[in-house]
Amino acid sequence: MKKIQDIGSRLAFAGIGAAVSVVFILIGYFVRYVSLSCTVLSSIGIMIPLTQKYYREAVIAAVVAGVIGFFVVNVQIVPYAMASGLYIVLTVACKEKWSDAVWKLALSYFLKLAYSVLVFWICYSVVGAITVDTEKITFLKNLDEKTLYAVGNVLFSLAFLVYDGLVLWGYRYACQKVKAIKKGK
Repeated sequence: MKKIQDIGSRLAFAGIGAAVSVVFILIGYFVRYVSLSCTVLSSIGIMIPLTQKYYREAVIAAVVAGVIGFFVVNVQIVPYAMASGLYIVLTVACKEKWSDAVWKLALSYFLKLAYSVLVFWICYSVVGAITVDTEKITFLKNLDEKTLYAVGNVLFSLAFLVYDGLVLWGYRYACQKVKAIKKGK
């Protein structure tokens, strides 16, 4: 009986997490001015199962939210898929499993930087989501395309590391809140 109850609570955490993520994906799609904020906030749903160390269930929640989001918002699900979703699971798993040694921590940040470079390349080259109007930003007029790409990639990677820090801060906060809710039963 205990095993069935455990599976039920794991699936409930995954379902609630997926639902929260889908709600923020939909809000971001229908209210254009908050789309970036909602992409970031959709990671809250993935953190819900992670607060209990339910990694498989967090992956399930991320995939379910991505699939449902794809059927509603189509290709505009790409920012969620790259910035939230499975990235949240991986960054929390790295923090939980690799924070005991300095070299593991350095490896996790190297992987995160490599991932941010990949995300920037996908957004810039493949999807065309990142465009810069050099006419409006005068000091960019003198830069050639490769230099502009390199500068943009460095700035994006720095912003991605700040985002990563905020994700980990949000994860610690979510763990505290879920623990308080569970004690309140």
